[in-house]
Amino acid sequence: MMSDNTVTYHEVDFLLPAQRFNIQFSYVSQRGLPFIREFVLRIMHVAPMSKVQISTYFGLSRRETDEAISDLVQRGELTLSPEGRLTLTEKSSGYFSEIGEIPQLSTVQDSGATLSFDLATFSCFSNQNDQDKWKDGISLNIDNGNASQSEKLVEKHFQHQFNQILDKGYLSHIQTQDGKEQPSIYTVNSVNKLRQLPLRLTTTFQMDNDGKAVEREDYEELNSSECVHELMAIELSRLSTLNNTMSIFKSMLSLSDEETLKLFDSNTNLINPNYLEDIRALEEHTASGRTTFLGPIYSKSNWDQFQKSLVSVINERIKSKADTSGSRFIWIAPSDPYWAKSSRFSSSLSDFIRRSSTKEKKLYDPILYVPVSDDKDFRVARQWKHELGQFHDYARGLAEGFLDGNIEILHLEDEVGVVIYHFSQPETLPVTMPLGFMTTNKELVAKLGKLVNDYVKSSSSFDKPNDCGAISSIAKGG
Repeated sequence: MMSDNTVTYHEVDFLLPAQRFNIQFSYVSQRGLPFIREFVLRIMHVAPMSKVQISTYFGLSRRETDEAISDLVQRGELTLSPEGRLTLTEKSSGYFSEIGEIPQLSTVQDSGATLSFDLATFSCFSNQNDQDKWKDGISLNIDNGNASQSEKLVEKHFQHQFNQILDKGYLSHIQTQDGKEQPSIYTVNSVNKLRQLPLRLTTTFQMDNDGKAVEREDYEELNSSECVHELMAIELSRLSTLNNTMSIFKSMLSLSDEETLKLFDSNTNLINPNYLEDIRALEEHTASGRTTFLGPIYSKSNWDQFQKSLVSVINERIKSKADTSGSRFIWIAPSDPYWAKSSRFSSSLSDFIRRSSTKEKKLYDPILYVPVSDDKDFRVARQWKHELGQFHDYARGLAEGFLDGNIEILHLEDEVGVVIYHFSQPETLPVTMPLGFMTTNKELVAKLGKLVNDYVKSSSSFDKPNDCGAISSIAKGG
């Protein structure tokens, strides 16, 4: 996505620790009065009156007037003035803000709600789907005291944010008030922590026309984003890797990929977004079978583009009587700390697997290779198993080192290839920059296939094949 001055080069989800609470509280609301009582008080608010005047004005019998007046006196809302006329008390005068207003009576009511608060800024946010697990994102670390004292802190913040929480519609069950004034908090009776959950903060990383990072935007979900930006900066610093630009340039040369090299300014080695727009325009008007893109392959726009390039292949295989079950569709993950740190990854991986077959036929064999140090790396394998969730059965471990771990490849034999370079330029960009291309050029697809298969089928030594086996099997070790 590109505006006049910025272009998005990555999208990463950060997981901010949060908790869900059951909060029991009392609130003050304004409600109207019964008809006769209201209008007697309204006329009295204009001027004191005698019983006879009230009886005449409302057309009541003497008995009805006596009952109405007696009730109001007992409630402490009417009294006799020194002149012998009925007048409002201090209590009932408080029901009015100005002459002609409808009197409003304050009442204290009990209620409760289940609400979620993050543990950094204690902002109340919409209750998310329970399936939102601690994966497909980078977890942020918060002050331990915030978690251990969360119930006490939420009690304070709930009171301070009560009107704001009302405005957001999170307490819709107490918003059906007739009066003009909003309900107000009276007291918090109890706060009980129910469970821990993440607040998923989807973050776009953008650069300017010179290829340099621009400041990140604030989050609508949070009352204040400054604290969270600081937590992110800590994680980004921890995950930062050395500049790998020259290593990737060498890989481009080995792939005979001179087109991507043209996107970089020769003086700064930084990408020039304007060059990117030029090459895209050129590709659209030629039959090269190549599409250059910026950002992760699983971002919505890139994935949609990729699926379009596969449509004809998939349709042809569905119609064909040929057996395509042995056709391998390989996806090689890079050694990049920001890869797959987005909920978009899971949905794209689901597509990759789901579209591999119809009810009648297997169209291809989907295999995801993820980096491990060797077939004994059970700790990393277990982490991958957790991250991939229900899809881990389709994942295999691949010994780290494929093109220095900087390059991601998707390859469907004889049909389509995708190359994504993951640039680390910590001096100018806070996260890695995925940049690559899709191709249906048969010669290049074959070249990519040979590159992938040569590495997958080879060994680093006699007893250490690069294909380390199923992630689930490696995870059982140790």
